[in-house]
Amino acid sequence: MSYTNLPREVRINLLLLIAILILSLIAWYQPGLKKVQIHLLSSLTKENIHHIVLEREFLASIKLSQVNNHWFMDAPYQLAANNLRVDTILALAEKRSYSQFQVSHTDLKTYQLDKPSVSVWLNHQPFILGSNDPIKKQRYAINVKENTGSDQHTVHLINGLIYYQLRAALNSFISLSLLPPEVKIKSIHWANKTLTIDNNQWQLSPKDAQVSSDSIIQLLQYWQKIQASKVETDISFDIEKKELLTSKSIIINYMQTTNNGEQQLKTITYAIIQEGSQLKLFRADFNIAYWLSPQQLRYITEFMPVKTL
Repeated sequence: MSYTNLPREVRINLLLLIAILILSLIAWYQPGLKKVQIHLLSSLTKENIHHIVLEREFLASIKLSQVNNHWFMDAPYQLAANNLRVDTILALAEKRSYSQFQVSHTDLKTYQLDKPSVSVWLNHQPFILGSNDPIKKQRYAINVKENTGSDQHTVHLINGLIYYQLRAALNSFISLSLLPPEVKIKSIHWANKTLTIDNNQWQLSPKDAQVSSDSIIQLLQYWQKIQASKVETDISFDIEKKELLTSKSIIINYMQTTNNGEQQLKTITYAIIQEGSQLKLFRADFNIAYWLSPQQLRYITEFMPVKTL
């Protein structure tokens, strides 16, 4: 059957289909339009970054390193890092550069790049962030490496939100977890109870017939999974006033694997502090506290009825 012999409605539908296909091809290939070239702040990729140094004017400097695919803070504390905050720093390497221009060394002051309030080293490659562009509301940034050996500096304009994320409070860079990732708990001591592992079997002392092996496993899983609502740094209360030396405490011994594959036995001591209506697990070695709810404290100090986590 020829096209002219088709019913009128069928011919109209065919014409509409052909028109849609032609418009789709035009939209896809955009003939006559120049492709936009996207510039990035650097050629680094997040996957290849293993060391970070973050320096902030008037704020604490932070050093981070990756160990067995997990990020840890090396300074000012030796603690597991907050992965969301680390991702924010890593994203700097692949930030889109919306525009670039050249300035001399003497002109860096104009953009607050001569004494930057944020400097970042990614794998020892330095980046600096300056002031905000008053019109575009984007942040001036320099990839220092690309200017090596030149009298001129390439200034990039990037999304300015990252500046405030990099200058966030120190506590936001610390993991909310009570234990480092993927550690093997060896023993827990609390409230005259001791839980230890012997020949791959967990032993509770003193023995309690009411406590099942499943409830013991559940308590250990809670320790691995529970996260505080907040990490508080530079605790100001007086140790003697709070009677920390006689407060209830939890002592945890665990094995942690280093980058060299070595097993290290480490200990964390948490003092249980009730400050007003807030429960805190206080670490005197770093002078920091983890905020918990009463229910969370029960999960890690009592053998609860077994349930699916």
